[in-house]
Amino acid sequence: MTPSNTLLTSLADVSVPFEAPTVAAVSALGEPELLGLRRTLAEVRRRVDTASAAVAAEVARRSHFSLGHDGLAQRLGARTPQALVQRLTGSTAREAAALVRVGALLAADSGLSSMGTPTDQAPGGPEVTSAPPRECVTAPWLTDVVAAVVSTQLSVEAADAIRAGLGEPDAIWTGLGEPDELAAIESISADTRPSDRAGDGASDDEGGFGQDGAVTVELLREAARQLLIDATTCTIEQLAVRARHARALLDAEADASRTLKYERILRDRRYLYLSRQPDGMTRLSGLLDPESAALVTAAIDSATSPRRGGPRFISAAAIDGAKIHGAEVDGADVDGAETDRAERLVRDERSIEQLAADTLVELVRLGGEIAPTHVVGVRSPSVQVIVAARDLAAHHGLARIEGQTEPISIATAEKHICASGTVTIAIDDDDSDVLTLGRETRLYSRRQRIALAVRDGGCRFPECARPPSWAEAHHITPWSEGGQTDVHDGVLLCRHHHLLLHNNGWKFTRVNNQLAVVPPQSLDPSQTPVPAPSKNPLIDRVRARRA
Repeated sequence: MTPSNTLLTSLADVSVPFEAPTVAAVSALGEPELLGLRRTLAEVRRRVDTASAAVAAEVARRSHFSLGHDGLAQRLGARTPQALVQRLTGSTAREAAALVRVGALLAADSGLSSMGTPTDQAPGGPEVTSAPPRECVTAPWLTDVVAAVVSTQLSVEAADAIRAGLGEPDAIWTGLGEPDELAAIESISADTRPSDRAGDGASDDEGGFGQDGAVTVELLREAARQLLIDATTCTIEQLAVRARHARALLDAEADASRTLKYERILRDRRYLYLSRQPDGMTRLSGLLDPESAALVTAAIDSATSPRRGGPRFISAAAIDGAKIHGAEVDGADVDGAETDRAERLVRDERSIEQLAADTLVELVRLGGEIAPTHVVGVRSPSVQVIVAARDLAAHHGLARIEGQTEPISIATAEKHICASGTVTIAIDDDDSDVLTLGRETRLYSRRQRIALAVRDGGCRFPECARPPSWAEAHHITPWSEGGQTDVHDGVLLCRHHHLLLHNNGWKFTRVNNQLAVVPPQSLDPSQTPVPAPSKNPLIDRVRARRA
């Protein structure tokens, strides 16, 4: 019996002690067998988590608040069913809550509400014969999501991310059941949320918005189906961002004021707390809303991005063909002094975290020296607001701040247009503004990099979440093979994935006019292209209009 088969057999039989595979046994596996075992274990985990979610939902039913201290969780000393599930599984509070929530969806979809009421008896506790009927969380817009979980095509965590991001029909950013960081949103009073207008003429069967602009079940169902497609190429964190953006877009179409309300909710949650430590150090903790975070992040990134392999706009005349820290540099529009600055940063012995801390302190010091009685302002364009030209003209829709995951309202985008320190980029609904340099120069210009940042939204390699400020421009068709220095022939890649393409045989191609990455034959003998979608959700909106 192979080590893989021995491991899988031991997983299935819990009546015997589990024997973890030895380092020697795992090291002896060939790459195909190692990766195959990893995929099999992932399938096993999805099956176990799906079963665990169903059990967690039953634990919650037997711990219903109407049972008081006779409930299962309460009799066993747990305050909530989630706490009992956490204790039994050894998981985090977030994972236990997700099991209960997704389990409730599974129960509703499978018709388990017709199950009879069991009789429970805890050791030393009273017999319980009055557990309430199963309260199924009916969510018809998540039917396809539940089916994907049942078939183990989607993990419980991914399903919960879609559920939380999409919310409910005619509701905004509910965040129900989310622990800790979303607790503030859960406690928002009813007057800060859109009213329930499902009975005011909005039909759940309509394919669009109701008569009063309500978000219908069908709209959420279509959004969920698209997210299931996205889930095949996204991490759970990226899927959660896409789900929130899908909901925000639906809310903006239904009622633009919803996005503004959510912006105010996030801004009201901002805080900064400084606590002195026993050793004399001071710990900083806090939260920044997306607008504020964009300014702070841009300032710190500008000081540290050369160390992290971010874009370097260096003139061809100064360093054509030069290399910094072992990697070829693309860029333009910056003189040799900037080259020296980048090299000094690379040689700096401070860690990136120390550089970030020193940058923040220096900004505060300079602000105090420049204008002691005023809040320091932004003097140079460092924050980029991305908005579709048609949405900006119509004062309707959503915009984004580069590097931030949460969308902003058109009203906020318009405010930034009038503010200093902002570069506003309008995405046209046609390709008339594509920047091309052909074969005249090898290095991408600053304007082209901005265009690539808007189109790609960051590193274009699948599942990579590096923002544009960390990325470098790469020729899809190598310059040495006749490639053009055009936006159409360029793609943004972080330093790691840029070197991966140059050194490990990966390459980009186009499938149905969409970018995809092709693995080397050593990893995939058939070299099947893997979709590499844009990380900027506004691009999908523009393309949908063209279709």
